[in-house]
Amino acid sequence: MHIIKLLIAVLLLQSAPLVAAELHESKTVILVRHAEKDSQRPDPGLTAIGQQRAIALMSTLERTPLSLAITTQFRRTQETLAPLISARSLNHVSVTASKNIDEHIQEISQLVSGAKGNVIIAGHSNTVPLIIAALGGPTLANLSEDEYDKLFILTLPNEGALSIVITQYGLSSGNE
Repeated sequence: MHIIKLLIAVLLLQSAPLVAAELHESKTVILVRHAEKDSQRPDPGLTAIGQQRAIALMSTLERTPLSLAITTQFRRTQETLAPLISARSLNHVSVTASKNIDEHIQEISQLVSGAKGNVIIAGHSNTVPLIIAALGGPTLANLSEDEYDKLFILTLPNEGALSIVITQYGLSSGNE
């Protein structure tokens, strides 16, 4: 019996650094606005340039581990992440954008908080800044109607301050 207790103690001690490392790991949340949309119809898909941007996003994040993709019910957000979701067999949640934007943002924030691993979100010009703020990031202005190339990378540590990197991917928005 003493040997069994000793073996259990050794196993617990060996796994303690792994548990401690998991407790201090951070989560990365990547946010993009949907790629270029086809028209002003109620639920447009992506243009050819938007489809190229979706592929560029997949390529840009090639080495980034992801566990969850979040979109809205609109085709433009789903098509923006479709190549990435398909290539990686990512779990995908579509959060219905409703008239109550605060509830929409809260639902996305809760999904991010509950997710294990890194998350990618495709939102809209007005929701991306609100999601960043809800996750503890800075207050940012809405994206302009012709701004599709921004990539926001938030690092949410279990302890300490959130960090944000704002960069670009694909063709710059001015090259459409």
